[in-house]
Amino acid sequence: EYPGPSHYLRAAYQAGSVLQTNDFLRGDNQSGEPIDWFQSIRAELGWQTDGSKDWHHEYNFPSFGIGLYGADLNNEEEIGTPTSLYGFFSWPWKRTTNWKLNFELGFGFTNDWEPYDPVNNPKNTALGLGRSVHIEPGFNAEYRFARRWSVIGGLTATHFSNGGTQRPNHGLNVVGPILFVKYDVQDPVPTPEVRRDIAVEKDWDLALTGSIGKRNLDLNIEDPDIRAEYGNQSYEIVNFNAIAGYRFSYKQRLGVGVDFAWDGTVNDISKVNSLNAGEPLEDIDSSKYYEFAVVGGYEVFAHRTHLLVHFAYKLWSHDIEGRLPKFYQRLGVRQFVFRNWYAGLNVRFHEIGSADNLEWNVGYKVDL
Repeated sequence: EYPGPSHYLRAAYQAGSVLQTNDFLRGDNQSGEPIDWFQSIRAELGWQTDGSKDWHHEYNFPSFGIGLYGADLNNEEEIGTPTSLYGFFSWPWKRTTNWKLNFELGFGFTNDWEPYDPVNNPKNTALGLGRSVHIEPGFNAEYRFARRWSVIGGLTATHFSNGGTQRPNHGLNVVGPILFVKYDVQDPVPTPEVRRDIAVEKDWDLALTGSIGKRNLDLNIEDPDIRAEYGNQSYEIVNFNAIAGYRFSYKQRLGVGVDFAWDGTVNDISKVNSLNAGEPLEDIDSSKYYEFAVVGGYEVFAHRTHLLVHFAYKLWSHDIEGRLPKFYQRLGVRQFVFRNWYAGLNVRFHEIGSADNLEWNVGYKVDL
């Protein structure tokens, strides 16, 4: 028999470094000072698994929850006071009676940035939008010093970006040590023995996913009279993919499939290239908006939450300068919300780090 999930509260303080990844952060801002230091606080509500499900044992009795985060980057006028709402997953790699070593991953959304503005905030090339995603991996050690109280010390890195939804978007990254105090709302129960006899049915499935997003471009227009028509515009990117997946362990899956996409940037990119070359303006054929690619991917999942990474290469697309590259990648999270139906969010990027656009998606998994 299992007692059911228990609950806990955590609060944390963190201070650390802002990574100097662009000129704005290095000091090319209105204050004239580098933005190289931050501090943050957070409050979290967590659920501790009890071993009643197979996936609890596969992840050594993990916990998960929701949190609120607020940060100060010592430049409120140009950066703002970012505030995040996020979910987190804590995976114990090693445990004893009083100690745990954990890997943690957080994913959520951040608001209250002061975004780039050509008049009021012209130096902020890190964040072009007042909202962003919040992605945070970390490691920590947890020590229980009383029946319901624990202290946790570790290191986290946090990435903030709007995924290319609004330019400029160089992003912002912070890293630093973190200290939590944790309180168990209910008396903790003894951790059961990890089961090693869980049967895994290795099988195939087909994931059918449709997504939509926006790509923001600030196209380089040499003619100042028409610069406003094509500069800093947003375009729809629509995608459908079919991925056949093979589940080879309780928490891992490999996939291979195809991507079909419609790229709304193509016509304006073609026009701007013609303008800059002194050629007449012409709308291109609508068939050239489409592209077709092959995809290989990997997923790791805990119960109904999946993290995925895709590598894709276009076999067919109209080749014009400035279009999304032929080789691209995708990193995302999906949540199964009802039976085989899921919803998710991906970041599509190229060169392993340059974001192109976000993909808001829904899909359905067919068991084969």
